[in-house]
Amino acid sequence: MLLHNRNIIRVAKGDSVANCIILKMCYDYAVVKFEGKEYRIAYDVIDEVVGHELLVSIE
Repeated sequence: MLLHNRNIIRVAKGDSVANCIILKMCYDYAVVKFEGKEYRIAYDVIDEVVGHELLVSIE
């Protein structure tokens, strides 16, 4: 899986699934934006890349 800043990723942990935007990648975790807040998440909870923020329609 190739990860880049501004990718929209699907995060799966237990029964919870959410789409987040990668803001910054660090050695042990990624900083993501979800519902206007920033969170640190481990790479092992990233399920898949579902798109790129710059390619998403704003309509």
